[in-house]
Amino acid sequence: MPAQSLFSRAFLAATAERAVRSFAASLASLLTASGAGILDIDWGEKFSVAAMAALVTVLFAIGGGTFGKGDGPSFGGGEKLAPQPSTAARPVTADRGAPAVRTAA
Repeated sequence: MPAQSLFSRAFLAATAERAVRSFAASLASLLTASGAGILDIDWGEKFSVAAMAALVTVLFAIGGGTFGKGDGPSFGGGEKLAPQPSTAARPVTADRGAPAVRTAA
């Protein structure tokens, strides 16, 4: 994978999704494993550990993206990222193709 692909929108979106999942999974496991009540939890410590898990996930994705054979953040190379759809604004048109006129409500 070329280095430019590491900064593509699809690669960054896949990496961000993995990081959020790792953060949530780590936080959930820490909260349930501690057995403490919601008011007794050291939230700073739990968020710190979950953030470290998310950071490690991002580093793994970068490593997988540069060493893997696919175009995604995967070491095995089996992941193929679909191109992201364009988010450009399209004009609103009336039924016959003419631009619609918007009025203030």
